[in-house]
Amino acid sequence: MSVRKEIYEILSNKLNTLNYFQIIDIYKGQFNDENANNINVFPAVYISIGSISYEEAVLDFVEGIAQVDVFVFFKKFEDTFVGANNQADSLAILSIMDTIVDELQGSYGSFFTELSQVSEEDLSFTYGKPAFKVSFSTNIIKKVEGVNYILN
Repeated sequence: MSVRKEIYEILSNKLNTLNYFQIIDIYKGQFNDENANNINVFPAVYISIGSISYEEAVLDFVEGIAQVDVFVFFKKFEDTFVGANNQADSLAILSIMDTIVDELQGSYGSFFTELSQVSEEDLSFTYGKPAFKVSFSTNIIKKVEGVNYILN
């Protein structure tokens, strides 16, 4: 199994157990500033596994550091002002974000160490709808098939 596949499968399975999201997908360029309005299924989660910086470790192994970004989109905020009739429903979005972090923090697999949250960003202004990005860091350990040279 590949590193990226393992990370995606473990995280998507954990998010799926929350029974909240209509779509959980790997980020494949579905959205950017220009086409964010093409997202029409909510709530939605997209998992992005960015670049992985590797260094040689011991024979036949490489170690690296990866950042995993989890993008979360909601349809819209309702009123959040004090006394609003639907304030509790709107503020529930913030609780859901906390639940996502609680669920994913510390996740690990055979190729990656425990995820550690490194940032959280509100992207609502960028996408014109409630949108958040939660970023995690993890260490990667991967076996590689290399040529073994023996010096005599």
